[in-house]
Amino acid sequence: GAPLLHENEDMDPVPVCVILEDDAVLNDRFAERLASLLEELPRDFHFCSLGYSRPKAAPMVEYSTHLGIPSCLWYLTGYVLSLEGARHLIKSLPAVGPVDSWIGLKMCSNWDNKYGEWMGVGNFSKAKSKLPSRKDLAKIMKFRAFAALIPLCAQKVGITSASALTRSGWRNRDTDITYSGVVTKYNSKGKST
Repeated sequence: GAPLLHENEDMDPVPVCVILEDDAVLNDRFAERLASLLEELPRDFHFCSLGYSRPKAAPMVEYSTHLGIPSCLWYLTGYVLSLEGARHLIKSLPAVGPVDSWIGLKMCSNWDNKYGEWMGVGNFSKAKSKLPSRKDLAKIMKFRAFAALIPLCAQKVGITSASALTRSGWRNRDTDITYSGVVTKYNSKGKST
């Protein structure tokens, strides 16, 4: 896609890496839908989440037909990372906490300004306003993170015993989180429930 920053107008498409958690479940037509996302992503993007959850008070701003700009994401089940995105994250090391939480905080920091207040970050599940101008986005997005509006993968949650059920019960009590896709639960025989 077209670059986000004007100085990158002549930039060639960059190498990317698709990273999936070991418990990611790919949705139908994963490869076809991934190709569509890659066509829409600005060629100077850093990160694009393919499966995630987000706090309900973290709006997603629609960027294009298949892409949104997240204000915060957690539980990154799958994502695409560009070479420049990897360099950006390396410059930010050391990671504090789990990597997916650390990356989520990088997204949050994009909106810790007047634009985040204007959008309703921290207060509303849907953005209060439309997408800021491209010029404003270039100022806001130090970490150029995007997300698939319709997830390409979901997290497999395995439950194999009564003790595991009580340990993993926290997920069932998370009322302030919106999960992408369908969280697929499996019983001890590997059958979906």
